[in-house]
Order: sequence, then structure tokens, then C-alpha cells
Amino acid sequence: MAFWRMPWNRSIGPIGLDLGAESPRAMQVRRGDERPSAVVHAHVEPGADLARRASAAAAAMRSAGFVGRDVVVGLPATVARMHVAKLPSVGGADAREAIAWEASERNALPRESIVADAIPTGAPANPGDAKEEQLVVAASTEMLEQALAALMDAGFDPIAVEPRFMSIARAISRRSRRDVDVNNVRAVLHVEQHGSCIMVLRGDRIAFCREIPIGGESLDQAVAARLSVPIDAAAVLRAHRIAAVRGIAPAVDAVAEEAALAATRATIDALAGEVALCLRYYGVTFRGGQPTRVVLSGPHGAEPRLAGIIEETTRASVVAYESELPQAALDAKVASRDFAPWLAAFGLACRASEARASAPRAERNAA
Repeated sequence: MAFWRMPWNRSIGPIGLDLGAESPRAMQVRRGDERPSAVVHAHVEPGADLARRASAAAAAMRSAGFVGRDVVVGLPATVARMHVAKLPSVGGADAREAIAWEASERNALPRESIVADAIPTGAPANPGDAKEEQLVVAASTEMLEQALAALMDAGFDPIAVEPRFMSIARAISRRSRRDVDVNNVRAVLHVEQHGSCIMVLRGDRIAFCREIPIGGESLDQAVAARLSVPIDAAAVLRAHRIAAVRGIAPAVDAVAEEAALAATRATIDALAGEVALCLRYYGVTFRGGQPTRVVLSGPHGAEPRLAGIIEETTRASVVAYESELPQAALDAKVASRDFAPWLAAFGLACRASEARASAPRAERNAA
């Protein structure tokens, strides 16, 4: 069971629970240096709904030695639906209601069945236009209630819920939280099993975000079809290649490597093309040019040749996510020796549990 938060462990932040990963993952970090102090992941059957994932995570968290009961929950893209909309530049209850009705109409769901919020992107408005561009996120009230109830029944206290892309942006922005960092513009391509997410960050603010339906699963299918092997064998081969790139496994056989490169080229080209289109849209919208670098992250971000093809397509330099993280986080020994699958949980754990006034801009906008 989680330990009570006593005066001598106030330096430990809330538990960040990533329900969108293939296996739900939870992490807690120390305030200040943001070094992970406890991690755990839970096993769930494929296709498990949000409530079952929350139940499995709660069971694992109870025996992991976490401090306190506060939990920040990250939702998968299939639950937290996102779209861009132009909404009135007003605040208070009227703004929240306008956001909810916009989400209701866009997702064809009854107003009473969803909870919604929005994040201003900061895109320039047209002269005389009283509306601003916002990222609208909506989720099913019933799904959320069931998942949060599973956590509360296990003795935990969910203090915040947010889409995973926000937690990934927070993790990547640990070194870019000052006001002057708004000029630090970079793109982030986060590649997961079932899809990817492309964001443009200005400091710690999300200026652009879009889901791309190309991820590790698409690459597995390409390898399986080209090599005439089962999908599971293709996934194992790709996992070995990625581990070799990250330096935690030996290189694969040269023949298999060449065949895998040929099999994945078309899929990687399609992903890079989508990234280029998104960056071009951002450059036109903000009239400030495209980001000069792309940060690759996610469990499949180290796919061989992905960085090179993105550089060729976008003409931007490509860096690994490790360059954006605090060194203390990278030095910590997480369960798999690979920090990439834990990035969203880390960002969730870094969310401040104190007053909203102390939170970064992106958090205040979404709270």
C-alpha cells in the first residue's frame, strides 16, 4: 500500500499514472532534481477498457512503495478525443460551456455524456476576430467515472486527469519553462504502437498537436508482409532492432536488418510526409517559419532510419528525446533500462499538485 505523506517526504511529487501505454505505467519523482523514486507497470490483456486498466494499475501501485495517495492520470488518445476549434475569447462558465458544446457537436455525443476542456494554442487571430484557436479535448464521463472509481476504491486520490500528449509535452519541456523560452520552438514526434503524435512546442506551450495513425503496429505489419512471417515475429525483430539502436541489445543479423529496412521504408516515408505537412501548416499559421529541430520520442521513436528520413523530408535537424530531459531522470534506473516507454508517466508525475498559480502555462490553461 502507498505510504502516508509525512513531513519528511514532502519532496516527493504525486504519482503519475499513464493509462495510455501498452502496459499501464506509474512513476513518482522527487521535486527539484526530478529523479524517479518509484516505478511500476501493470500487465493487462489486449483490448482491456479504461476501467480494467485502472484496476490493474491500482493493484500494482499498492505494492510498489509509492508515497502518498495523490494520482495524476493520463488518458489514451482513444479516450481523450482532440480537435482544433475557433472559440470565443472569454473566460469563466460561459467559456467552459462553449467548449463542451463544441466538443459535443464535433464528436456527435450528448452534452451530458462528456467532459471537455481546451488549451489555447496562441495562433494569431484575424483582425477583428473575437475568437482564438484552441485544442479541444473531450472524454466520456462514464468511462472517466469508472476508471477513477477503481483508483479511489483502491485508496488512491485522483487529483487531475489530462490527455497523454500534455504529459509528453511537459516531460520534453522541463528545460524550457521560463517566459523567454517561448522562442525555443521545436517539434516533437512521439511514436507509439498504435499511432503517433506530432506537436509543436513554444517553450512549454503546445502550439500545435495532431494525431497520426501510423505507429509501431503499421511497421510490424509492413515487416510481416515483406518477410512472410507472423506479426508477432515481425514485432520481435523490430523490438530487437530498436533496442540495438538504443544500445541495450546487440545488432541483428545483417540480412534481417537489410530486409527490415526495405520493408519499413514506405511506412516511414508516409510518416515523415505527414510530419512535413504539419510543420508546413504551423509555419503558415504562425508566420514564423517551421521549427528547426524535431525531437523523436516514444517506444518506437528509435526506429532505424526514421531520424534520417525525417531530416531529409523536413530539412530540420532531428534529436533524441534524451537531449530535452533532466540528467537526473536519465540517470535513474527504470525497470526496462529504456526511459522511452516511461516518458508520459514522467510528465504526469512532474505535474504540480500545489496551487494552480505555481503550474506552467500549459497546465494553467488546461486546468
